[in-house]
Amino acid sequence: MALRHKLFQILHPILTNRCTYSIRHFCYKASPFVEDLDKLNTKYEVSKDPEEWKYVERALPLTIIPEPVAKETYPSGWKPQTNEVKNRPYFIERTKNHMIPVYLDISQRGVRRHTLIKRIQGDINLFEKELVKFLQKESFQPIRSQVNEFAGYIRINGDFVNATKYFLEKKNL
Repeated sequence: MALRHKLFQILHPILTNRCTYSIRHFCYKASPFVEDLDKLNTKYEVSKDPEEWKYVERALPLTIIPEPVAKETYPSGWKPQTNEVKNRPYFIERTKNHMIPVYLDISQRGVRRHTLIKRIQGDINLFEKELVKFLQKESFQPIRSQVNEFAGYIRINGDFVNATKYFLEKKNL
């Protein structure tokens, strides 16, 4: 293969200067060996200075999500969950990011839309009745819902995510 490359350079000096000629190896035995990566040394510096380490800690992601700082109002309109919800017949636990667990499930190429309310604890049927009664005011058709007591979620046919979140914020859940 190398002989053919040399002959090409001798016979066609103009072409070899203007373009690069690549050699393709057709067998793994003909290809050149790879360098041993253990022999390569990467230079690095070890520092245990706390003054330098504080900048590294700022760049690292947090291992836990911090508790939100208690304020009267938040700029985004978000409200933390109150402690008085434990005395009620049902309770909706917030996610680890302190958000309300209400989701929109879109399937069948965007045709079918379901609202999912997860992490429901307590009397889930009472919560479903109150929610459907609230949502019925906004809909002309009857509200169809599916209650899964074992998994602790409710599936409602239609896009009622914003109305459900409004209902939960109004109830301080």
